[in-house]
Amino acid sequence: MKKTVLVLVLSFTVVLLAAQKPTLQVKAFQRYFISGMAPTTIVEMGDKETVPAVKASEPEYFIYLIAYKLPGIKIESVWIKHQLYPASIHNLSCKPVFISNNIQNDTLVRYTNEEVWQISITGKGQNNSKPKKNLAALVAGNELVLRLLDKQGRLFTRYVKKITQLESARGQ
Repeated sequence: MKKTVLVLVLSFTVVLLAAQKPTLQVKAFQRYFISGMAPTTIVEMGDKETVPAVKASEPEYFIYLIAYKLPGIKIESVWIKHQLYPASIHNLSCKPVFISNNIQNDTLVRYTNEEVWQISITGKGQNNSKPKKNLAALVAGNELVLRLLDKQGRLFTRYVKKITQLESARGQ
């Protein structure tokens, strides 16, 4: 009797684990670079001094997907702060994912048995792009919206309300 109950419990557990739906978790970070030189004062006629405005650099984005039971992912669109960006995706073989902040390492993705994918922004944002009607509310209310396709043609939409700000790094 005990063996029968044990076999039933184990088979029920296996069936439950196999029936779980695929999941995607998104982690998004941004980091600005600081120029190593301070802006110099400009002296104009009549000894008038002006300090030029410091132009903010584009942030570098670090976007990761942690995929459970989801092989083969393709990007349909990446919206960051209301702009459409061209992007590529590739699977990471090394886990966890660290980044140096000049003093210590920050952990962006902890070790996991699931697949970890990195989304790399490959160009500039397109200001004049408008999201489709069904996506417009998500793009307006979140800093990051991802639309992804898997090998079976299923469409996944994931979003991040606020992208995590990393400590600024010194530029070269």
